[in-house]
Amino acid sequence: MKLLNTYDNFFRADKTQEIYNYVLQSFYQIGWEDGTEPEHKQYPNLYSKYSIKDLEQIDILNPILKKLDLNKKDYSTCIVNLTKPLDVNFIHTHPKQKVVLYYANLTWNPEWGGETIFYKQDRKSIELTNIFTPNRLIFFDGSVPHTIKAQNFLGPSYRFTISFFFNYFE
Repeated sequence: MKLLNTYDNFFRADKTQEIYNYVLQSFYQIGWEDGTEPEHKQYPNLYSKYSIKDLEQIDILNPILKKLDLNKKDYSTCIVNLTKPLDVNFIHTHPKQKVVLYYANLTWNPEWGGETIFYKQDRKSIELTNIFTPNRLIFFDGSVPHTIKAQNFLGPSYRFTISFFFNYFE
């Protein structure tokens, strides 16, 4: 797999609205972490964990499996990240996992920020910056170092991404 595959306008407009409404009404918790380093624990993030039942209710997983030729038996978990202006996020990886990232907001302007940054293995050089684009799906190897850049105050108060994790072994 190349660094990543990007799919714009992944769902129909009515489906994006349904997904967004579901995300807005989800139960959020404090504590999702971008890594295991102890100094990162002082910057907990807000997240919602989705069960298979949740994913079936909004019928979001099956279209992704079909389009990306993924196997449901390799599915691991699904997390919705709720990012706010000035949130701190760290460069991290998801070893031995493939990641599907979906940008769930209905409206977003590039000047609001919120990019996903992909780094070279040295974690110092940027390989690619992916602009936060509503209804965009990104598929990438979790071993690629990456991070979220929080949005600025000009945009919406919340930036939502849905992350699907699939196990794989090289």
